[in-house]
Amino acid sequence: MSLSTTTAPSRRVRALCRKRLAALDVSPAPHEDRVVQVVQGNLANGRFERFARGQRDHRTVTLTAYIDNVIFHASREQARVQRLEDGDAAEWNRLRDSLAHRACCMVRSFRNGHEAYTEALDFAQQTCLIVFNQRYPFDVSLDAWVGTILKNLVLTRYRRSSDVLSRPHAPDSLDEVNDPASGGNGFLNELLADSKSLAPFERVENQMVLLQAIERLRSRAQRQVITATFLEELDDAQIAKWLGKSKQAVYNLRQRALARLRVILAQTDLKEKGTKKHQ
Repeated sequence: MSLSTTTAPSRRVRALCRKRLAALDVSPAPHEDRVVQVVQGNLANGRFERFARGQRDHRTVTLTAYIDNVIFHASREQARVQRLEDGDAAEWNRLRDSLAHRACCMVRSFRNGHEAYTEALDFAQQTCLIVFNQRYPFDVSLDAWVGTILKNLVLTRYRRSSDVLSRPHAPDSLDEVNDPASGGNGFLNELLADSKSLAPFERVENQMVLLQAIERLRSRAQRQVITATFLEELDDAQIAKWLGKSKQAVYNLRQRALARLRVILAQTDLKEKGTKKHQ
């Protein structure tokens, strides 16, 4: 997860990053050098262009807006990323175990029993190796990034040329999906388990907005239930066992979280409309 880049930060990029760090109220605030290096690297390797091209309504994504997005995710992920970069064994084990659990949910569609478990562990190890050698872009959550790498590996092995990886365009993505190691953001309906469950969110334009809304939920338990349901594709019995709660408690948490998400997304939509009106 090296952040090194051969491209020196431009004065404009540094000035913009410094300005946005001062303007945004994020805690803990990411270090300026890290934000500058990430943004400059994403500009140099084409990630920013892919991100902008993937917007569903084809609106122009300004560099300022992109920097705000990087700062948002950096403030939330920097401690975890730092532990991974430092080779923290416990953090890597947690990541591997989480990936293995998510892989099991995916692999069960193609394999059964011990074979599914074995292949899930293999996918988790492969994903960790890719994550170790790739530079996390900080423009999506870390879980979404590694989850997409994992899902691309699974799809590449089991669906080959007949799956979404063969599509020339990604109209509902934040980034184009190429190969499993690209760490692209994938498709919204790939990250969320049941399209029918997305009825309240059918107007959400990209997964960044939805993921940011999830992170604004009031309680950790609500975030865990929503993430487990829609990102990890677990059923209520599995979530209840994981959280040590009853299935009814899981259902209640999800209903409250969905109600809150509707409010957050409506507020976000109103804010964006107000911004456009004054432009």
